[in-house]
Amino acid sequence: MDDYRPDQDAHTDPARREREERRELIERLRLYEERANVEVVPEVVGAVTIRRVVTERQEMVPITLRREHLEITVKENTGGRATLNGEELEVGRVYEVPLYEERAQFEKLVYPLSDVTIAKEARTYTQTQEVTLRREELAVEDPQGLVRERTMPSPLDPDPSR
Repeated sequence: MDDYRPDQDAHTDPARREREERRELIERLRLYEERANVEVVPEVVGAVTIRRVVTERQEMVPITLRREHLEITVKENTGGRATLNGEELEVGRVYEVPLYEERAQFEKLVYPLSDVTIAKEARTYTQTQEVTLRREELAVEDPQGLVRERTMPSPLDPDPSR
């Protein structure tokens, strides 16, 4: 029956312990690789100022007004006398007495001209950018061809030196 367990500690298996004692650590290398780390940096690319601007213009507005007056004309040979405010009126002359007059009085009314909607919209999009990342790999050169694959001895093998 096979009593070898992969989780068995090297210090409890005598054959493994002996192999570990013969092994000498020469150097330990740590190989690195680059990974992309993307940081999104906000950048203001434009700005606007929104304000109301009041402009003025001169406009000629035609207005029709009405005026009424009384005309007094003294004719000859009437035999009587005509007076206005105690003064005698001359014959043949036309006198006007204003009775009614319209005047223009302006009132400015505000009417809606147009409705303007101002809105801000954010859009999300995905940008793909090619990034060259480097990775270290172990390269062993064997010009004499001495490298061979080592086979692990079976726990049931009585001679682990092979």
